[in-house]
Amino acid sequence: MSIEQKPNNEQNINTQQNTQEGENNEQNMTNQQFVYPPGMLPGYPMGPGMMQGYPPGMMPGMMPGMNPGMMPGMNPGMMGYGPQAFAYINDPMEELEQCNGAIIRQELEMYEIISGCETENRYHVFLQSNKGLKYAFKCIERSGCCSRCCCSNDCRALKLDIKHVKSANDDPDLVKSFISARKPCALACCCLCRPILELRLSDDNNTYLGKIREPCTCCDINMDIYDENKYLKYNIIGNCCQYGLCCCCGASAEKLTEIQFKIMSKGEKVGMMRKLASSKAEFYSKADSYKISFPPDATPKDKMLLICAGLLVDYQNFEKNSTPQTNRKKRRR
Repeated sequence: MSIEQKPNNEQNINTQQNTQEGENNEQNMTNQQFVYPPGMLPGYPMGPGMMQGYPPGMMPGMMPGMNPGMMPGMNPGMMGYGPQAFAYINDPMEELEQCNGAIIRQELEMYEIISGCETENRYHVFLQSNKGLKYAFKCIERSGCCSRCCCSNDCRALKLDIKHVKSANDDPDLVKSFISARKPCALACCCLCRPILELRLSDDNNTYLGKIREPCTCCDINMDIYDENKYLKYNIIGNCCQYGLCCCCGASAEKLTEIQFKIMSKGEKVGMMRKLASSKAEFYSKADSYKISFPPDATPKDKMLLICAGLLVDYQNFEKNSTPQTNRKKRRR
């Protein structure tokens, strides 16, 4: 009986030794970082034309079905602005209700850069929420060639068609206008005939939304925003002491730094609008970008008025190849 048990005991001892050795090996592999061969990660062998550790056709930051350099939910017009936060909604007022800020980006016009001739401006508007950004509106200028070439920006008449679109790839000619903003011709002589931008819904009743008026100021950049009842709702004030607005710093100063504009209501600061420092492509053109933080109690109509106020600030002060201070001196003469 003891002779038969001896091999079993030896077998048990060997099994315990093997188990202990296996546990020691697993512990050593856990403590020691495993090094894969060059150009390989787990489950992704290298092949011709592949990046290290990525499946065929993929680049860093990509997922299946994405274009290079883009994130999930992005379209080409949102490059550099993060993923799309929420889905398209048919009612643009509902989208405005969900957002707490906006980014306005002027489109680069290659013909204008090459020829130097003024062309119709185009703007892309992104709505910002706590989740991120969403492409929402295209703003297209409609103006005559003679008025663009012969009249200054503060004087010339124009119309802005604001269209609610799903993405930057949508053809604006196939989308109905959401808001029509009209700026009549203005001589802008001191306090007389100041520039005004009026907003109306593009519906059957042509509903009046409000207007933005540039008052006569000595140095600061000011905009007065009136609602549909012609009540003064907000004031936008840009202090002239900022580096980007100082006439002594040259015309390129406004491109190099951020310029801040306070959104005031009854003497209190309720929001902020910023003209962002230009990118490399924008530095050599007239294209600019703006970021708006809406007041907490702003209605969708108020938010649309503030977006259009940013467009008027751009037209009145940053569309010429000179400083904003020089432009205002010319208008007061």
